[in-house]
Amino acid sequence: MSAIREKTYIDYSDVERYYRIKEEAMLKSKQKQCKKESAGIQFKYFAYVAVMFILALGIIFNYAIITQRKMEINDLNRQITILSKQKEDVVIALESIKNSNTIEENAVNFLGMSYARNDQNFFISVNYSGVLEDSFAYKNDMNKSAFLENIVEKTFALLKNEGI
Repeated sequence: MSAIREKTYIDYSDVERYYRIKEEAMLKSKQKQCKKESAGIQFKYFAYVAVMFILALGIIFNYAIITQRKMEINDLNRQITILSKQKEDVVIALESIKNSNTIEENAVNFLGMSYARNDQNFFISVNYSGVLEDSFAYKNDMNKSAFLENIVEKTFALLKNEGI
């Protein structure tokens, strides 16, 4: 019987140490698991913050581009208004210059011009060559190639008569 008792005899100091070691191991594993979970959560938060930061930078960058384009459009609109005002000024100046009454007044007042008298008029008479009067390039019964040949012949005839 004593052998059985020896086997059944439990050293409580060893059991306490075993359970303490087992509890410590369980605590360590829980701490490691918590650290892993907290590291995973921290990584998720860091990833969320990084994505939000990148999105914010993208929004700000696009807003800067939009603002730059608006400024360019405003500058172009300002140039358009300036050029349209200049065009209007030029058109008004051109109309005043083209006015025949203004031209006549300037000729009489500033240049000292006056209308020509009958004794100042000369009339010139010009003799046309008979080649042109006989057949003209605009006859209706000719086809297009004959029409072009006729024009070329008339041109050479004029050049020969003029002596060029």
